[in-house]
Amino acid sequence: MPLLEVIQTRQVSASIRLTDSTATQVDQYAAFIHASADDVVEQALAYVFSKDRDFQDFLKTPQAKQAS
Repeated sequence: MPLLEVIQTRQVSASIRLTDSTATQVDQYAAFIHASADDVVEQALAYVFSKDRDFQDFLKTPQAKQAS
């Protein structure tokens, strides 16, 4: 069963660099869940951000507001 559920939303472009093995796995996971590689990266990051309690605490600080 896939861990990620893809929901279509408004997107902006970003450029990232991945190792060959990670890029291959992103493409493979996209094929597995019948989605795009962009959707996989988006949902994976959203999942990590939501599960990281220290990051959630950081988001409540003035430093986080300055970074946006």
